[in-house]
Amino acid sequence: MSAVRPFSSASGRDTPQAREDTSVSELLDLDANRTRLIRWIVGLGTFSIGLIGLLSAPSEEYSGWRVYAVVAISLTAFPIALRWIFGRWPGRRLLSAFIVYSDISIAVSLVLKDTALTAMGGTVLFAVITMLAVIAVPPLPCALHLLFATAILFVVAVRTVNADIASGWVVAAHSLTMLLIFASPLVLVVYVSELRSRARESLVDPLTGLRNRRGLFAALATTSMTMPHVESKVMCAVAADVDGMKGVNDNFGHHTGDAVLVDVAQHLRTLAGNRWIVARLGGDEFACIAVGMPADLAALTAELVASLTQTRMLSGLTVSVGSATVDIDSDSDIRQCAHDVLRVADSEMYRAKRSRWPA
Repeated sequence: MSAVRPFSSASGRDTPQAREDTSVSELLDLDANRTRLIRWIVGLGTFSIGLIGLLSAPSEEYSGWRVYAVVAISLTAFPIALRWIFGRWPGRRLLSAFIVYSDISIAVSLVLKDTALTAMGGTVLFAVITMLAVIAVPPLPCALHLLFATAILFVVAVRTVNADIASGWVVAAHSLTMLLIFASPLVLVVYVSELRSRARESLVDPLTGLRNRRGLFAALATTSMTMPHVESKVMCAVAADVDGMKGVNDNFGHHTGDAVLVDVAQHLRTLAGNRWIVARLGGDEFACIAVGMPADLAALTAELVASLTQTRMLSGLTVSVGSATVDIDSDSDIRQCAHDVLRVADSEMYRAKRSRWPA
């Protein structure tokens, strides 16, 4: 069991690199087990496509140098498959790069076929990639994938007609069938968009636009899935509570209190940058959490605590701040670690508040 302790900052200047943005909605708020299952399925699918290429390369579908080209392309699928099976969930850029790699590999293999009719059948592989593209990547890369698949289908159809293997009517009918297969995953677009919209609403505080408690834990789960394996990692939490908030609500009304909370949220966004997950936990309590190397987060935490302590809102109010850290590893329960580190940071924050505002 990891021990949680109040955070004691270390000296030094931090030069962090911005992490790749992987939103919770893009993972549909899946837990680790379901995400692992999806990775295995995609990995096995990639492995199967590479195996199909190796089995078809020495057949009558290819001749001459084309055999070696298809073998080389097929071999590249196996390390990528292993990355899916044994690696972590990739970020948006790697996902988009995988879609591009798959499209180009399939297209080259189809265009190099000596038998145009089998190339027409092989275009169905684009529909498999479309399933992943619809769910896992933003709309623009998904649309570009569909346009590219349609263009390759057109090229293969023209080659088939020119080879006089089948009549134009047969090729046209087959091409329309393939287009319908390409487009069928698009039915998921509306469904997935609705899921993402509902997930986003359930993970975000409607007043401030920050993550709520559930969104905070979901973002941490996503971060843990996408971060590379390192020997030593910590989770740091900074808790903040507005001083004198009850007096604002009592004397000026809750609409003024809401304006103060929005002001605090904006300050937190500005100060936290892209290295912290920022959330409103409820009422006038806020939290920032980050996961990373101890040396990096020590300086970041000290800087954030100092900035928040010295900050005065537009309303003239101040905030009390507390921080804590916990060591984590690959076997740690991220949610439990978050609960523990927030509890200690919250205690530190109230201790700081009592020292500043004694009863």
